[in-house]
Amino acid sequence: MKILVLFAAIILLANCQKVELCPEYEKAFKCSSVPQEVCGIKTINGQQVKETFVNSCQACSLGKVEFTVEGKCDEYLEEAQFCSPTDFKIEECAEQDQPQCAWFNEEVKCLVYPCAINSKNRCSGCQVKNVLFTTEGKCPKSI
Repeated sequence: MKILVLFAAIILLANCQKVELCPEYEKAFKCSSVPQEVCGIKTINGQQVKETFVNSCQACSLGKVEFTVEGKCDEYLEEAQFCSPTDFKIEECAEQDQPQCAWFNEEVKCLVYPCAINSKNRCSGCQVKNVLFTTEGKCPKSI
């Protein structure tokens, strides 16, 4: 079991994890078909909807997503709620207590799994530098 968890951690750390906000254009724009797969994220009824696209341009233009994360969506934890680039602009988070595990991007090199910290809620988790996404509840214990 420990080997499986460690393998999952290595896969997460191996992903390219650049996050890009989509431009706010009203019409579709011409995109390259050069593959550089991204996970496109949009919010519908308060829930993140994730879909893999050929590249960031196609995700933003055709998929009408809000932002993209490098790599296929299924390379990340299924329950991951990605932090939008606009989340860092929130000046103050609500005091609600809804424990979240805030997972760091590849820029943070952790010595043990999980490469994450516990946060009071999603908003405060996404305020931490280099956090890529959150999951509900407290972080798993170190192995």
